[in-house]
Amino acid sequence: MKTDKEQQEMKINHHQFSLDSYERERLWEECRQHFEDYCVNRYQWFSYPRWHYVAPFPLHVDFEASFRCNLDCPMCFRPHIAKKDYGDMDFALYRKGIDECAEHGLYSIRLSWRGESTLNPRLVEMVEYAKKKGIREVSFITNGRLLEGGLAEGLVRAGLDYITVSIDGMEQHYNRLRKPNTFREITEKVRNFYHLKNRIGRGFPRLKIQAIWTYIKDDPGSYYRHFKDITDKINFDPENDYSLREVPQDKDFICQYPWQRITITWNGEIPLCISDWNLHTKIGDLREHTIQEVWLGKAMESYRRTQLDRERLSIPCCTMCHRPSTEQLGDKPEGET
Repeated sequence: MKTDKEQQEMKINHHQFSLDSYERERLWEECRQHFEDYCVNRYQWFSYPRWHYVAPFPLHVDFEASFRCNLDCPMCFRPHIAKKDYGDMDFALYRKGIDECAEHGLYSIRLSWRGESTLNPRLVEMVEYAKKKGIREVSFITNGRLLEGGLAEGLVRAGLDYITVSIDGMEQHYNRLRKPNTFREITEKVRNFYHLKNRIGRGFPRLKIQAIWTYIKDDPGSYYRHFKDITDKINFDPENDYSLREVPQDKDFICQYPWQRITITWNGEIPLCISDWNLHTKIGDLREHTIQEVWLGKAMESYRRTQLDRERLSIPCCTMCHRPSTEQLGDKPEGET
């Protein structure tokens, strides 16, 4: 019998919104390489947290390919990370994690978290290995600075499913935020990659870009029109102030992540949550445990219970999380204001 607290509907905030046409939205979802598996995964993704059902294995795993970065963007959370132990994930450690994920039939992995994935010199091999082991959807987020030449071609040929390039605004904003990148250069790299993957990759990896709403809100239509013919998907995110030590919180909010995903840092540490950038709460280590041991372990179960008991603000990383208070801006089809 569930308690009254547990029976309350779980609130799931959206953290990203679409700037796209409905037709492009449809094609983005339907043109996946494993559409039926994706549908099952999405059903589980949104249902299991509401049911408080713990699957035998996480529904998704984030592997931090690199904690290093080649830019210093002022709106990023990286300057507010206390422990700056930068490095790249060792391939043997990664292989251990992927082998376990494959054994459990995991649908998706993402090869990024707090750093720039393309700085890992074995990134192409990481993609290739995951695809050969049967992971149906492999992706990562990048600033796009290195997305050209042999790396770009290698990612296409390795079987990457989709890639997200962060492009925060047009000329004025982008050149300030992402220096020494320039808007002209990133546009050209996105255009070249789009044509390359269509020419030699049968349209894969699908190419998504994302902006921060603050820097396109004055004319989102111009941003959309500039990129719509050289991308497959255009999204945007609200801006968060990561300098805040106290973030406004909804004490009744229940986070869905403990029922969905697990994150592994470049050196194998496993934090409670993908939002725990400072690793305030470490629940395991891939060097010492299996992913399943951590996922079904006592520490993780204790934190799930803390969520259900509406006591999540006793967890350090939860008090600084922006996700419960993310402004729900809504979609803006074709750049509508």
